[in-house]
Amino acid sequence: MDNNATSTGSAAAERAVELFGSFHLGETELALPVAALQEVVNYPAAVTPVPLAPAHLLGLFNLRGTLIPIVDLRQLLHLPQDAARAASKIAIVELGDVRVGLQFDTTGEILRVPAAQKITFERTDGAPPVICGALKLDGGERILQILSAAALLGLPEVPQMHHRAAGTERRAQLAQRRQTVSFRVAAAHLALPMAAIQEIIRVPAMHPSPLADEVCIGMLNLRGTTVPVIDFARFMGLAREDTAASGQQTAGRETTGRKTTGRETTADERRIVVLNQQDVHVGLMVDEVRSIVAYRDDELMVMPAYSRRHVALFAGCLGNDGRDSIILLSPEALCTHPQITAVAQGHRELYRNRVETAVAHKRGGGTRETYVTFRLGHLLGVRIGQLREVIDYSDEIVVTPGAPGFVRGVLHLRRELLTVIDVRAMYGMPPYEDATHAKILIVEHHGEKYGLVVDAVDNIVTIDSGSRIPVPAMLTRQLGNGWGNGMTEAVELPGRGTLMLIDLTALCERVAAESVV
Repeated sequence: MDNNATSTGSAAAERAVELFGSFHLGETELALPVAALQEVVNYPAAVTPVPLAPAHLLGLFNLRGTLIPIVDLRQLLHLPQDAARAASKIAIVELGDVRVGLQFDTTGEILRVPAAQKITFERTDGAPPVICGALKLDGGERILQILSAAALLGLPEVPQMHHRAAGTERRAQLAQRRQTVSFRVAAAHLALPMAAIQEIIRVPAMHPSPLADEVCIGMLNLRGTTVPVIDFARFMGLAREDTAASGQQTAGRETTGRKTTGRETTADERRIVVLNQQDVHVGLMVDEVRSIVAYRDDELMVMPAYSRRHVALFAGCLGNDGRDSIILLSPEALCTHPQITAVAQGHRELYRNRVETAVAHKRGGGTRETYVTFRLGHLLGVRIGQLREVIDYSDEIVVTPGAPGFVRGVLHLRRELLTVIDVRAMYGMPPYEDATHAKILIVEHHGEKYGLVVDAVDNIVTIDSGSRIPVPAMLTRQLGNGWGNGMTEAVELPGRGTLMLIDLTALCERVAAESVV
């Protein structure tokens, strides 16, 4: 009877089948258990590079509200590299609450494999091998290596992307809305909270620093305060196309970094983002300031924990309407990072007398306010607190029949409709020949949201309240095209000319009044 039971069990095992999905990496054919596969998708059009990532982490992409890290299996399996990625496939592997995308050249087929055709490998140290077995098909003519999802996701530098637990309710109406400034560093799209930024300035001719190294590229005097400048691309481990030029800068000479996508970064685009947090005063040189982005807490996606050394630097990731997502940095983690702390403290100790004099001067002066400067033929500025966010011009503006001539239409922006105002038309200025590169300032007035189309966003500056100059009433009355409406003050910016300050409340009231039929 025991022999019969054994024979029955062996026969059942031989009849048992397991489902596998097959994939190709060059000449190598691999298999994954279907139970570990969530889905297979094309290589995404928008992949977000991740700072300080290991070489096999190609980036992140947004899959229906979840960030998926893409892992290059060629590097993990020591296979020859292939530069072609556009036609490759991403297999989403899920194990527990962890998801990772594995890059393959092509997908194969779904295989029903009897147990007798599966060979299991074991390591002598007891750890699960990445190649955990093989499938012998077609009489042994076709061999597929079996990937272990558990072993892959357990490797030290494979990102652990934990998705949100099912059933978590998003209370969007209660979520706090926050503002960030986004910028480009090499090919990465990063952002910092607005509250952490003191100001943003164009790159001046910097002074050599006695504490300069591969990251600290110089220092500048910002109204009596010595500010060390960090090459943020080098700090974040992001390579520019011209790395030799991007990392060196001497007094009176500026560098030209290049982004990896092929478009040059000109000296005119580069900015220094000045942080002043937790007694750390430092400037971060970035390749381009992009925009002001607003988000709710529930819209912030979780970043993968690919390295315990670096994960604290990232507060999360924001979706970006089909383009590369925006990685939000933690200013607290940046300002407590040993490398930045050492640079800031070293300069503070070296120039202590100058810092104390600058602090005393600030205490004796007026209050300082932060303005966003933009261009509309002229250089204009608005208080940053009056802006909700800044977005690129959109082709999805819907024209509304019967609206005033300065109303371009309405735009659907994250479950909200806003009226888009052509400020050039409103002020009788020449129209845009091409509005592709224009920006839209999002403002809110008495519960109504408006998008103000302007030529370009220029900078973020802090202005001493005592430096504002009243615009003569006679001049504002003579501006028959409406420029005087809300424009009652100006300030001189060294080397930039006169900045006219606009009160957006007055402008929105004019829009509301002229929109009444």
